Amino acid sequence: MRRSLARLFGIAPPPPPPAPPEPPKGPDYKNAWNEAARANAEDAILTGAEGEAFERAGRGDAEMVSRFLPADAAVLDIGCGIGRVERYLAPRARELWAVDVSDEMIRRAGERLAGFANVHLKEVGNREYLAAFPDGRFDLVFSFLVLQHLEKEDAFLYIRDAFRVLREDGVFLTQFPNLLASAYSRAFVEGAAVVDRSPGRVRASTEPEVRHTLGLAGFEIADLWYGGQGETDNEIYVAARKPRAV
Repeated sequence: MRRSLARLFGIAPPPPPPAPPEPPKGPDYKNAWNEAARANAEDAILTGAEGEAFERAGRGDAEMVSRFLPADAAVLDIGCGIGRVERYLAPRARELWAVDVSDEMIRRAGERLAGFANVHLKEVGNREYLAAFPDGRFDLVFSFLVLQHLEKEDAFLYIRDAFRVLREDGVFLTQFPNLLASAYSRAFVEGAAVVDRSPGRVRASTEPEVRHTLGLAGFEIADLWYGGQGETDNEIYVAARKPRAV
């Protein structure tokens, strides 16, 4: 009856309410790293390092992780790429999980690590973080050359989730570009005027910021040192421990 009256008198029904706006999605890390992987995965992971240089860096980082690795350990790598470190760390761990936002990186890592039955690869969503893993699952979590490519808020959420999935007294081993190093200071100045900034651009930090961020996530700093290629102060490395509950 109402429709007939509306047509009869030319009265239009009220328009439906507008749909609520979609929440902002933030940077599309997945698409950015898939594109990088298809172009040149090795260079995207470690700029300028291919072939033996790429493998040598992987062996070196595996050695670094091994210094903090307890016996019979369950380990997680945040941002594994094509398995640069996993290839050399897998023989030293009971169980090695590796996540990456890029399905192309995960595909290539699967080919590279096919011979290791103790390695498990998982693709994650842009903001899935470590939701697939329960609390206290791992003895050690590490992440190299990854958190620097995230918005600092997203990097913090990964750090906080690393704290959650670690057992008490477990270690989180990671690295941050040092903003005070000349190479990263120069890159920051040169990139400041870029309008269409890449989601995967490097975000550098200072040591006080690194210490404070890890503390906000609940960690205690066990060790902190400087290293990296070329200038020895380029990278800030940190071993942070999840304290035992009081």
